[in-house]
Amino acid sequence: MADGVLIFAETDGGRLHAGFWELVTVGRQLATKLGTTMHVAVQGGDASTVTEVRNSGADQVHVAEDARLAEPWPDAHLAAFATLCRELGPSVIVMPRTPLGMEVAARLAHRLGVGLAPDAMTIEATETGMVCTRPVFGGVARATIRLTRRPWIVVPYRRAFEAATPSSSCQSELVPAPAMPEGTLRTQCGPHARQSDEGPDLERARVVVAGGMGMSEAGSFQMLREIAELLGGAVGASRPVCDAGWVSSALQIGLTGKTVAPEVYIAVGISGAIQHMSGCSSSRTIVAINKDPAAPIFQQSTYGVVGDWKEVLPAFRDALAGGGGR
Repeated sequence: MADGVLIFAETDGGRLHAGFWELVTVGRQLATKLGTTMHVAVQGGDASTVTEVRNSGADQVHVAEDARLAEPWPDAHLAAFATLCRELGPSVIVMPRTPLGMEVAARLAHRLGVGLAPDAMTIEATETGMVCTRPVFGGVARATIRLTRRPWIVVPYRRAFEAATPSSSCQSELVPAPAMPEGTLRTQCGPHARQSDEGPDLERARVVVAGGMGMSEAGSFQMLREIAELLGGAVGASRPVCDAGWVSSALQIGLTGKTVAPEVYIAVGISGAIQHMSGCSSSRTIVAINKDPAAPIFQQSTYGVVGDWKEVLPAFRDALAGGGGR
């Protein structure tokens, strides 16, 4: 009989994905509810990553050592993870909400002939099934997903669950993961071309300064970069801005982009469409700057400034540069 909760720990450039500790929270809750064990699979991480994962409180950490797992190559990660799933036989599989995690989750569900609950905002499990809710129609409604055939595969929505706190008091047992069968990969993967960073990691930043189409042009984002640097934060953007090619798509925040929850989220020239707000609504403080007093974002912001950013931001930047923001 299937047993245990298995978490897929994604790494990128030798670092754990920012949402890993949220997955640990989900894994612990499910393991406690079902009275079972918790396991974590590390694929492609280095020694420091494995050490960090051992602080998760998992019963076992399964480490796959294969050079082909160093890059976010779906075929390789799927083959390795599916091999572990067959050997371990988990009852629940928890995947990260990332391009790699979602692709592996979908293909794994198809391969195992089971259901998948993506973007889960709530998760309830019993011995007979799992019930999850997920946002639909741009976040204005929620759909209920019921999983009955095990293993239940769930992809928690970013920031829907509190991040667990690492603890070195209980080190997980290290277990070598089984090698992926030879001849199972249909493609070859070369070095991964990573997009250049613009400041701190967007999903880890304590302050995010984001711009929308109200910024008028790509060159206007230089002002946001200056303010973000003064605050030690990161720059983000709405989807229309990324679609227009003003900034990299890696900076996109919203339903089809990244989900952030900084201490301070400064939205400049962003109207506040549901699709965008779904990616930043968990921010502790939202500051909106928009010249339209009827902009929807003012309904969700903590503080609002009605005015032209060309007048507001220079004064804000100068105050920060003079020490007013510290």
